[in-house]
Amino acid sequence: MKISMVLLLSLVFLAAGRVHAETFTLKTNMSDDLAFVGKDGTKNPTIEVQEGDVVELVIENGDGGPHIFTAPDINVKSSRIDTVGERTVVKFVAKKGEFKYFCPLPGHRRLGMEGTIVCRH
Repeated sequence: MKISMVLLLSLVFLAAGRVHAETFTLKTNMSDDLAFVGKDGTKNPTIEVQEGDVVELVIENGDGGPHIFTAPDINVKSSRIDTVGERTVVKFVAKKGEFKYFCPLPGHRRLGMEGTIVCRH
C-alpha cells in the first residue's frame, strides 16, 4: 500500500499536534497580461505559509487557455488545465524559504505568470 509523502508527513505532524492546513485558490487570467489571480483579485499573490503547513493549491482555469502551475524548487507541479472552469489541485508540506511559482508553458512566465511562495519558521 502506497502512502503519499504529504499524507505521511501530515500524520506525523498531526501526532505532534502541529499540523496547520492552508488552502489557496488561484484562477488563471489572460486579459491584460498573464497571471494567477487570488480570491481577492491580487495578481500573482505572494503565498505566505509556515514551515510544516500542509498547503493545498486549487488552480482554476479562468480564461480557456492551457496552463500548468509549478514551483520546481519544492517539487510541485500541477496537471495541465485547458478549459474554462477546469481545476487541478496540488498539495505539499511547506519547507522554509522563498520559492518562485509560475506557468512553465512557452511564454507564460515571461508575460507575467509568476509569483512567490514564502515559508517562514
